[in-house]
Amino acid sequence: MAEDQHSQDGSESVRPSILRRVLSLPAIVSMALAALFLVFMVTRFDVDLGTMWDEVTGANPWYLILAFLVHYTTFLFRGIRWRLLLQNAAVDGEQVPGAFYCSQLVLLSWFANSVGWLRLGDAYRAYLYRDEQDGSFSRTIGTILAERSLDTVLVALLLLGAVPFLLDSGDSVTWVVLGLAVSLVGGLAVILVAMTWARGLLLQKMPPWMALRYERFHQGTMGSFQRVPMATVWGLLGWTAEISRMFLVVEALGYDISFSLVVFLTLANSLLTLVPTPGGVGAVETGVGGLTVRLSSLTANAAAALVLIDRAITYLSVIILGAALFVVRHALQPTGIGNSRLDADQAENA
Repeated sequence: MAEDQHSQDGSESVRPSILRRVLSLPAIVSMALAALFLVFMVTRFDVDLGTMWDEVTGANPWYLILAFLVHYTTFLFRGIRWRLLLQNAAVDGEQVPGAFYCSQLVLLSWFANSVGWLRLGDAYRAYLYRDEQDGSFSRTIGTILAERSLDTVLVALLLLGAVPFLLDSGDSVTWVVLGLAVSLVGGLAVILVAMTWARGLLLQKMPPWMALRYERFHQGTMGSFQRVPMATVWGLLGWTAEISRMFLVVEALGYDISFSLVVFLTLANSLLTLVPTPGGVGAVETGVGGLTVRLSSLTANAAAALVLIDRAITYLSVIILGAALFVVRHALQPTGIGNSRLDADQAENA
């Protein structure tokens, strides 16, 4: 009885601690920084606020609603893909939750990235999966590394298809962005090869507790690379949803931008979110706005309107809906869940 009470108290203490972190001072500071960086973008590109606001208010609302809805299908596609990777890496007898659950965790990881520094959303996703599904944290992180590797390859390939159509602009920045994506692919390839080549040596040199966790991480990463064609299809659908969102925002504003530039800006946006500020704040706004002006005939005011609307969908709405999902899941979470997780914390689920 005392043990059950201890487990329940422990479970209750875990969730409020997460809530305090999400609604902590750093998270509030992050939101303030988002506003400051918006001011910076306006002053940096000599944006006329009145003209920009006229562009925003003149956008077709039906296209914007469709862009919003299309954007959130990416979480479904990414959730289905992550579930596939979890199934690939699952040990015998391990049950993997459904696509809807996995999609929720993907959205929550984006929410955590949007309000926290250093892009810790993926670690938060692995933590939730361990806490709620009694899964291995190390193995789950491995599946997320595999997911990121597949995404990076897709981004590089899509950029490779878009850049040749932008060469007539005479701006070398397109090659810089493509070079960054290819460099990320190369870096990840080196990491994966090193993990395979040095696995035995690392396991010998590591203390037993660390070797056990590394072995699970290795299993999660390498085990995920099964049924790659199917995972690639779901990944492409996820990126198609993001590209379609940007295309619909452009159409809503009535801008004349080539489809190849729409693809390029969407993928550049994703690369810029790697900057370890909350949601890539600062880097995304100035980067995408600057690229739009350099590679198209749009004015700074028009580019600012495009960035403002797109970020309202990809950043602000993720914070609002992510916070709502967090609160709802917290309210509906059974008090007994996590008991077995707490009992096995030092043994199985690291």
